[in-house]
Amino acid sequence: MLETKITRRVFLGTTAFVVSAPLLASLPVSESKIGLQKILEPGQFFDAKELTVLVDIAEIMIPRTDTPGASDAHVIPVLDALMLTWAGTETKQRYRAFIKQADKLARDTYDSAYQDASQAERVALITELDKRAFANKFSDLSINYRKLKEMIFHIYYTSEEANPDYMLIPGSYKGCVTRAEYKQMVDERLGRVS
Repeated sequence: MLETKITRRVFLGTTAFVVSAPLLASLPVSESKIGLQKILEPGQFFDAKELTVLVDIAEIMIPRTDTPGASDAHVIPVLDALMLTWAGTETKQRYRAFIKQADKLARDTYDSAYQDASQAERVALITELDKRAFANKFSDLSINYRKLKEMIFHIYYTSEEANPDYMLIPGSYKGCVTRAEYKQMVDERLGRVS
């Protein structure tokens, strides 16, 4: 498997991570007739089928429009790498359980596996799941979905592609600073001031 070093500004608690994650662009991907990017090789933690489902769900949540989508921000490769560097046993089990739950939901709803459902069916499935997950917050499916969604959006919004001006920490800690001093520090950090 090809790997590329991606420096991520992933903020988890107060810690920044630099993770090595496979770029989807460099992984063998097969575009299916149903608009699904099938990942052909396993990642660092998830297998190819799991990555395929996760990439599709992330793209449904954050599609490419006039702004980058989840795949543009390499959300799932970063999530895959975080499973080795950050995630505990419970989180790993939760995300894997959700993938199985999404597949079962597709089978129960459309009488086909998630990967075999049409794009319209997959979008409808995730849209309905999103509504149900926030209406009934106590089922395992709802909890697993919400935790995954939170992480997908967190990785996306802290990515350089989605937020080029995001800074985890704009330098060393300075107690009380004025707004002008803070703006100057940010500008210096981004190279806007010489």
